[in-house]
Amino acid sequence: MKVAPLSHSALCLLLLNVLLSCGTIPSMARPQSADEHYGNGPVRFEDRTYVPNLRTVQLYKTGLPLSLPIMELRSPEGLELHFDDLQPYAENYSYTLVLCDSRWEPSDLMSGQYLVGAMTDYLPPGRLSFNTLQPYFHYSLQVPNDMMQVSRSGNYILKVFRGSDQDDVVLTRRFMVYETKVRIEAGVTASRNVELRNSAQQVDLVVQHPELQVNDPFSDIEVLVLQNGNWNTARPGMRPRFVRGTELIYDHPDQGLFPGNNEWRNFDVKDLRFKHQQVARIMNGPQLTEVFLFPDEKRNIRTFFDRPDINGRFLIGTALDDNAFLGADYVNVHFTLPMDDRLAGGGVYVFGGLSDMQCRREMRMHWDEERKLYHQTLLLKQGFYDYAYAFLPDGSNTADLTRLEGSHFQADNEYLVLVYYMDYQQRSQRLVGMRVLNSRGG
Repeated sequence: MKVAPLSHSALCLLLLNVLLSCGTIPSMARPQSADEHYGNGPVRFEDRTYVPNLRTVQLYKTGLPLSLPIMELRSPEGLELHFDDLQPYAENYSYTLVLCDSRWEPSDLMSGQYLVGAMTDYLPPGRLSFNTLQPYFHYSLQVPNDMMQVSRSGNYILKVFRGSDQDDVVLTRRFMVYETKVRIEAGVTASRNVELRNSAQQVDLVVQHPELQVNDPFSDIEVLVLQNGNWNTARPGMRPRFVRGTELIYDHPDQGLFPGNNEWRNFDVKDLRFKHQQVARIMNGPQLTEVFLFPDEKRNIRTFFDRPDINGRFLIGTALDDNAFLGADYVNVHFTLPMDDRLAGGGVYVFGGLSDMQCRREMRMHWDEERKLYHQTLLLKQGFYDYAYAFLPDGSNTADLTRLEGSHFQADNEYLVLVYYMDYQQRSQRLVGMRVLNSRGG
């Protein structure tokens, strides 16, 4: 259903009513408990934050904040980790690296068999923000560094914990270290399924491995494909359709079929003096700045409309300070999604890099029956954000982006192809090749 445009006065009234329906404007003066915010449980080998005071966690190639967290073995180029701690005091954080297999199960190897130097180390001290309504300590780390390097390729978890207690984990982040031992030819085509031709994208690929001794290509080689860096889209079990010498041909594999989804929605809050893209109103709250976005429309039945995006990621920045790590402030961003009726059988979530590509509990939107809309307020650091609305069926762990956003073959998506090789002598899976490609070529 197409939602009619709102007048300025109606928009202001709608935004005010949403605030009043919540009782109070959310702020960091009343943070959620850890149970409400993230939930308790064992450490998970995934991108996850375990305490509510840590915000804006990023891990990317050094100097490239929109890049995937993947680096070449023994390359001088590494990764950098950034996060903010909203506690009023500095904390002593430590870290370690854990080798995993392609399914993100921890390796049986001892840490000394894949780490060179220290097995654990302290993070550099946090630096206090300046000229921000929300004070925070910013922490950063370069990996690898003079104290700790990796000696094997594969999947790794960067684990950050308090003090010297490795069980007191505050965050985990995935990253990959690869070798160039195979050649990958890949491309994105239309699906052979006529019903999916206008809504899905198919990744076909050929893996050439003349440098590796592969006795059984069906068990020794594993290929995974990710869409937009989202590990929840990777489906194991891809098998070559043809084997020709040292060439493995993956022709229209089921695990390479992805919904095209839609272009990401986005908003810009780098400059709080003026209203930029998708921002309807900026006002001073009791503690922090309140940013109200224009009400969104569901897009599942609309024709495809091309718009620039950054494939679900976000970029921290501020117009008033060159050092965004310390000078960018936190703001309360208000999302609204008018609907005819509440969606039964599941919840609606704000989704994207801002949620670690997961349907996190604090990202779930609230339904307002009287006003017929979903709404949520998120505490976010200044910058440029992509986002989408995901539907998560009850009892499921798989987000559905097509129900509210639609799906189109023409959509711009980034795919990461990873090739793993089971090295029985090293007793671990090596990541022997990677390739990044775009659905529009390149």
